[in-house]
Amino acid sequence: MKHCFLILLLLTSVLVGCKKEKDESNSLSALLTRFFIRSLLSSSINSELPSNLSVAVPRSIRKPSSGLGTSFQSKNKSKKMAFTAKGIAEDTLDYGFTGQNFLTEGTDIVAEILRDAKKDLVLISGSYAIAKASPGVCIPGGTSTVRITQSMEDEFLEGIERLGLSPEEARGELVSLQNEGLLPFIGQAVPTPAMVYRTLSNNEYDNEIDYSFADSLGTPQPCPANNKFQKSIKFKSDKSKVFSSITRSLKVFGISLSVDASITYITQEGKKDKAILNIKQVTTGSGITDKSTTRFTFEECATDTNANENNCVTLSYSNVYADVDDNKITTSVKGRTNDFGGYVLTEYIDNKENFEYYLTETYDSNGDITYFAVDYYDIDVPANDEYEELGVLDTDLYGEFIETSYTFEWDVYVDFTIAPPGVDIGTGTYDAYDAFVIMPAGVDPNVFPDEYIGWGEFYENESDTSVSYYVDFYGSASQVATAVVYRYEVDANGNEVYTPVSDVIYQL
Repeated sequence: MKHCFLILLLLTSVLVGCKKEKDESNSLSALLTRFFIRSLLSSSINSELPSNLSVAVPRSIRKPSSGLGTSFQSKNKSKKMAFTAKGIAEDTLDYGFTGQNFLTEGTDIVAEILRDAKKDLVLISGSYAIAKASPGVCIPGGTSTVRITQSMEDEFLEGIERLGLSPEEARGELVSLQNEGLLPFIGQAVPTPAMVYRTLSNNEYDNEIDYSFADSLGTPQPCPANNKFQKSIKFKSDKSKVFSSITRSLKVFGISLSVDASITYITQEGKKDKAILNIKQVTTGSGITDKSTTRFTFEECATDTNANENNCVTLSYSNVYADVDDNKITTSVKGRTNDFGGYVLTEYIDNKENFEYYLTETYDSNGDITYFAVDYYDIDVPANDEYEELGVLDTDLYGEFIETSYTFEWDVYVDFTIAPPGVDIGTGTYDAYDAFVIMPAGVDPNVFPDEYIGWGEFYENESDTSVSYYVDFYGSASQVATAVVYRYEVDANGNEVYTPVSDVIYQL
């Protein structure tokens, strides 16, 4: 029986094996502590800057890291799964191939990007007025220094908690990062980063800050000679939309790894807060180039953040891995979860090897699987198809999370008109998988790739020849009539390529 697949984009995750104590984070004392922490934060970050760069992450899809500040990495994508006689569900679960694991890896990426976000915003604040007074001019690191106060450390702690850790785990993470020299101690004087402020003349963002820190927290960072900074923040003046990004490049033993990752955070009155992770990874070595793209959307379950109990979010995770021959393997996870557990559906499609997995699962507050069902299709040998489930689906406990399809606010419909091959989505060389972005009128994604207002994917399921589309739109209603659809791909050199297509967008 053929059951083999590639493990996709497993990044920087060290899992803690011990059981957590009873969750006391919603006790009266914990709530009061958080209230007092928030009341101390008014002077830590300049009021013109955003104070948060993402929605809060549920703890059930987040594990504490080792605190060692590891870099983006990828595991061997050619590793095969070894099946036993246990059954397909037990073997798949034992192997760790679960939607919950994919979500945990996605939140690890979010945490990697935003781990230092509060620290960055505090230190940027130290020279923000100077940089704003000279737009377009790099202000060298160390132009000012910031002496860390108790309220600043409390803000670092609150930021770590928002990434899905309990108060106790967040405190341990904070201490580890301080001991590693990645976060400062109270009383430490820290130089501000090298940074440049720019005003933007478009409808998506009003302000931009590019900045870099030295490897050592206490060392001033000169302005980069090539004008390339490590990180960037773009935001609207009312902070209703924030874009934060980070670039990493590594080269070890002749293998180059390039990672570009960003989070778009949207928080508009009357709408649910949303965060969108977008990551592109290119690995090159020995004449072989592997490419991987990931998008991960969190949207709060309640329109009012204060009413969004237990960090409830609706989720959509998508990963596309392409080998040197541009054979694509797609993974899609959708569902809903909060601090105490969740329900997710996973599709894994390998059109080269001709097999598909469809998983249904629930998990508890520790991320432990409580129900797991596997539907497997072998396209070449249908006699090998299997279905098996473990446990019992507890609809009383997980019923509030279960939907037949998961939608997001701002959803639109894209009319994929079937025209000559190579023109529209899902045609020509893109018949099995296709991806696209939605751009505001007059904005070219080849020039301004950060300013997309939506994205989507097309899948062809070979098991039943059905096709599925996913569209996530986060522009405004006024942009629907004039928005433009661009096909999205990553070429052999790792460059993003966008081609306009003739599809039409409608508001749902």
